[in-house]
Amino acid sequence: MAQTMKAVFAVAGPSGGFHEYREIPVPTPAPNEVLVKIRAAGTNRGELIRLPQLRSDNPSVRPTRAGGEYSGEIVAVGEGVSGWRAGDRVMGRGPGCYAEYTTVNQRALMRIPDGMSWAEAAAIPNVYITAHDAIVTAAAVKAGEAVMITAGPSGVGTAAIQIARHIGANPVVATTRTAAKIEPLRALGAHAVVDTSKEGWVESVMAATQKRGVDAIIDQVGGSMLPGNIRALALRARLISVGRNSSFVGFCDLDEIARKRASIIGVTFRTRTAEETLQAGERCAADLGDAIRAGALKPVLDRTFPFDQLAEAHAYMLSDGQVGKIVLMGA
Repeated sequence: MAQTMKAVFAVAGPSGGFHEYREIPVPTPAPNEVLVKIRAAGTNRGELIRLPQLRSDNPSVRPTRAGGEYSGEIVAVGEGVSGWRAGDRVMGRGPGCYAEYTTVNQRALMRIPDGMSWAEAAAIPNVYITAHDAIVTAAAVKAGEAVMITAGPSGVGTAAIQIARHIGANPVVATTRTAAKIEPLRALGAHAVVDTSKEGWVESVMAATQKRGVDAIIDQVGGSMLPGNIRALALRARLISVGRNSSFVGFCDLDEIARKRASIIGVTFRTRTAEETLQAGERCAADLGDAIRAGALKPVLDRTFPFDQLAEAHAYMLSDGQVGKIVLMGA
């Protein structure tokens, strides 16, 4: 095994951060960790949203390993690891996954189903854990409740549509701003797809729910959709703010929130402890692992890029052309 490896770092710049390839030592697994040879790594929009905050005039900012999810094979195990061995095909969330190797806590590992490709496996961990955390843990969606997934074509959106259907939500409404993406979202399981680029989209949501509104919204758009989202909520509904890809700030009618006795719940992994993050992954694996292995829940892979084309992958992501995940293939 090589003694050094290529890895991508998020580095501060005068007007915001940028990604840089560096040669660094291959890490050694600590107790309860494994060393994984990365075969593929999923990209995520949050990487781009946070870059403007990495300014070189902030003395507290340091270069950090980039990438948060992977698929690969175990090449070494640390002290105390049980149930895993070199050669096992695994996937999961973890730090520094835009690299040839990474070390991961054994509790964060998920076994890759037989027959699943590296790219497909890398399209699962972050979006399925995030969507499960939002739908099941934060929103506590029950069978028969109406759920709306905004930004349905995104990685989290495609996972959330499938998870909502899997747990019996009805109807599952997905949103998009691109007419060409409507049929793919229906094929994933959305009972109704609403084009939010059109006037009157809230009325379309109400029509899909027999004028009740939705019991839960899994929102990744943010401020620009907030007024409409609040109007689309049913009584005692929950709006889960997963992402704020369009804007951080939006108009909130507090009287409507009060009238509907609705809740707005923010979720992020940035402020969770390592233990809380591990528990979220374990809950997802326990609830959805059998369905993923059986093929009832499937990763949605849009496109792959070589390891050295992260900038091109991010540019494609910003074009909003994808349905599902964009994945880097290992070096």
